Amino acid sequence: MATNIAKLKSTKGAPPAADVAPDVITEDTRNEKEPLKPIQVRVPVTVFEEFSEQAGREYGFSHGAKKKLFLKMWKAYKAQNM
Repeated sequence: MATNIAKLKSTKGAPPAADVAPDVITEDTRNEKEPLKPIQVRVPVTVFEEFSEQAGREYGFSHGAKKKLFLKMWKAYKAQNM
């Protein structure tokens, strides 16, 4: 079976010009000044899926949604128990 090379070529086009593209380094809106440490726990698959779904609903289905939901839960826990 032969591969059709024409189908493998990208049709996206050229990247934006340097003066048009935003400077993501200076426009970094992250407010994390404290170093991050990964936390790893093992939960049932159904719990993980429910947590992921809830995080997506609250913070959008994007990178960092689960972290934001976890931090929200942690702050609520501390406020209730301290």
